[in-house]
Amino acid sequence: MTRRQDPHPIRDFFIADIIDYAPKDERTMMERPFFSLAKRKRNKPIEYESDDGEVWVKVQAHPEYGMATIWDADILIWCISKIVADRDRGQNMESATIQTTPYELLKGIARGTSGTEYRRLFEAMQRLRSTRIETNIRAGRNKFADFNWLAELEGEGNIDTPEQMEAVRSIALTLPSWIYRAIIKSDHVLTLDREYFLLTGGLDRALYRLARKHAGNQPQGWRCTIALLHKKTGSESASKKFAEMMRRVVKADKLPRYQMTWTTTQDGSAAVHFVDRAIVEHQAEERRKDEARKRQERIAAENARAAFIDAGGRPSRRSI
Repeated sequence: MTRRQDPHPIRDFFIADIIDYAPKDERTMMERPFFSLAKRKRNKPIEYESDDGEVWVKVQAHPEYGMATIWDADILIWCISKIVADRDRGQNMESATIQTTPYELLKGIARGTSGTEYRRLFEAMQRLRSTRIETNIRAGRNKFADFNWLAELEGEGNIDTPEQMEAVRSIALTLPSWIYRAIIKSDHVLTLDREYFLLTGGLDRALYRLARKHAGNQPQGWRCTIALLHKKTGSESASKKFAEMMRRVVKADKLPRYQMTWTTTQDGSAAVHFVDRAIVEHQAEERRKDEARKRQERIAAENARAAFIDAGGRPSRRSI
């Protein structure tokens, strides 16, 4: 697991009209396989169904552009964050369209601002615009939603070359109503650590989002089998290869916020336990305090016994 260096440290991040930026993600997007985890082009569809058969997801790639990746999803996270920030400031939210600039967006998702990054940004938008999603999440068992990650994309300028992309003055990104309704009406959002944007591995990113959704800040954390993690991440790797990858990731244990521990379930299935590092540290501190208190109590008891004997007392057989 590796991380990039943040090209725009948080102290320099307050740009445009974002007063208190915190990355936000939509809950149901975080726990199901909606994005490719590979940087190479993926055309193979994602077909997911929950174990109880109640929830299903189908993701289809555009043959020319490929499937939207988990790095492309940073753009959606930024859009969600912007809308939530505006909503929390009491602004009238009647549109799912966000007006911004490529420069502001790149800074917001911790990317550089070179010509290459501009080109990658517009390629990501193209994949988001062309990837097709079908799901019954929030629609019900016998209903479904069919949409693209970006309903509309407009800009002021020319995007034929990276140099021209850098000169684009403004862009308007319109989220699909499936996302917009969730974040405005239902508040289905969770705050992410900015370090998430710096993760370079697709699996690392998927695991963080799952941990953030399921483990949250629960003292007991969240335990998930390797088989279910394989399914929830949408990894293309074979089961055995995925288990090997998970062992390496858990051994490295470098997810932002969450500690990972290899474990097993009651039936002996391999699993990973995710828990907030702050909770782990708090629990460890409480144990240290408890051990220190017990040690002081033992010392006090021993001192009292020694004083009793020095005073001529005879210790009971039980105390001996």
